[in-house]
Amino acid sequence: MPAEKRRVSGYDKPARMRPVSMFKSGPTRTAVEIRGIEVVQCVQDFANSVDLIAGKATIARLYVDPVSVDRAGEITGEIAWSRGGAETYLPSMNTVRIDPGKPIEIGRQRTDVNASLNFRLPCQAVAAGPLRLRLSRLFQPGGGNLPIGAPKPVDVSFRTGPPLRIRVIGLRYNNGEAAISPAAIHFAFLKSFLLRAYPIASIEWSQIVVDADFRAPLNESTADLANAQLAALRSREVSSGIDPRTHYFGLVDDDGSRNFMRGKAFTIPGTPQPDVVASGPAGVPKGLAGDRDASYADWYGAHELGHTFGRYHPGFPPGQQDASDANFPYENGCISPPDGMFAGLDVGDSALNLAMVALGGTEHHDVMTYADDQWLSPYTYKAILDRLIAEDAL
Repeated sequence: MPAEKRRVSGYDKPARMRPVSMFKSGPTRTAVEIRGIEVVQCVQDFANSVDLIAGKATIARLYVDPVSVDRAGEITGEIAWSRGGAETYLPSMNTVRIDPGKPIEIGRQRTDVNASLNFRLPCQAVAAGPLRLRLSRLFQPGGGNLPIGAPKPVDVSFRTGPPLRIRVIGLRYNNGEAAISPAAIHFAFLKSFLLRAYPIASIEWSQIVVDADFRAPLNESTADLANAQLAALRSREVSSGIDPRTHYFGLVDDDGSRNFMRGKAFTIPGTPQPDVVASGPAGVPKGLAGDRDASYADWYGAHELGHTFGRYHPGFPPGQQDASDANFPYENGCISPPDGMFAGLDVGDSALNLAMVALGGTEHHDVMTYADDQWLSPYTYKAILDRLIAEDAL
């Protein structure tokens, strides 16, 4: 047959088109070692000791030991989940490049979302009650399965939690030239952050913009005026049928950084008191506290609301914040002790162009600090959950 008409079979294609096994050929193939599966919603340790809330967005992170493969390559996988009955299989959201020549410690894997195989658990898997997860398959994309032996399954449990009930009041004031009120993006960022970081699976949310009882320039007393207005509004609305367990939060735009109002809670209640109001500023962060997205109303609002749930300041940075919480357990206001026991995970929000990201426990700070890169520590997470449960019973 003339060369120009010769048919090319799949086996005649260049070798680069065929996947290369991550294991050398031979009679014995050592199983890939799995360091563990971490089930995280906000912050977690390797033992999965932090409470999991039923219905909340949940990611299972599976960590592969790179030195257990013979050569570098991309891998992906599949887990099986069950709730006492038949198993359901779930593919990984991503692939991971494994290189035995570049071993990585588990602590570093936990701080890099691209260093773990990540599985977003479906609604049925995160219902209240026990859940079992096990690795069912590892494979090279377009290639064969890798040997995994019989890795130990992971058992966790999801508990039912109450919603966060919140009414956010945008306070519109006059700067002498125009009426200033918070844009919709600031409400959206606050709502999203609370859903991602607080120990809640749902939020009973309402928002409105009203004329403020103050005008520019804003000063140290502005938050007191804002809170007085909120308390009066809340009293009227609760009398008219609003759920009395609803928290009221005031949002005040910073007028392009020209009129910044420092946030404040009316008080820090020692018992469940959802009638305690708080207010905070909203604006574009431009690096404020390490934030470079479209709004700082999210973590700032979560801080002030934290006060209404009885949370105090850890005292970090020293000299910039009072140390009113003598029981805060982690050094430097971090979300983990120095050994990196805890690591955070922000599941992100595609509607706000926020990607999922892992948060190192010793690089990120508790939301009740004044430090950069804020998230919730397990300490604050549990305390807010306990207070939400207590308020729900009122």
